[in-house]
Amino acid sequence: KSSLESEIKIKLEKPQVTSENIIEDLRYFSIDKQGNEYQIEAKKGNIDKSNPDIIYLENVEAIIQLQKSNVILIRSKFAKYNTKNYDTLFNEAVSVDYNEHLLKSEFLDLSFENNLVSIYDNVRYLSGISSLKADKAEIDILNKKTKIFMESPNKKVQIDNLPKNGNN
Repeated sequence: KSSLESEIKIKLEKPQVTSENIIEDLRYFSIDKQGNEYQIEAKKGNIDKSNPDIIYLENVEAIIQLQKSNVILIRSKFAKYNTKNYDTLFNEAVSVDYNEHLLKSEFLDLSFENNLVSIYDNVRYLSGISSLKADKAEIDILNKKTKIFMESPNKKVQIDNLPKNGNN
């Protein structure tokens, strides 16, 4: 069991149920015993009829606050959220803001069970001094180590230095 899963408290704040399986303006918040926080909000959610632990979300924003770390903000058009283990698959127009770093992709798989964030399908990274294009990036949540790579060994990660603006 990962440290983020141990003794997590979660609450759903005042959702507005508009039909049998549709929830509007929903917010989940969880915190583990180490004080790591995970919050996810969506304009709309659709509960999976065959598995009520799964909610399909629209217009999604998630905030991850790990102890002794800066806030990570994730946005996407859609997400598949598991209310039992908090794993979330974000898709379409995914963006990740962390400090001065911005990552964009089509998919982001957040797995608390594996303590891993996998970002894939047209990955673009932008910092103040460079940009990067790759097939996939993986971030270990606990030690914050990142791997950026291409799926094919014949392809290389594309890195471009941005024009100097006097500050770099």
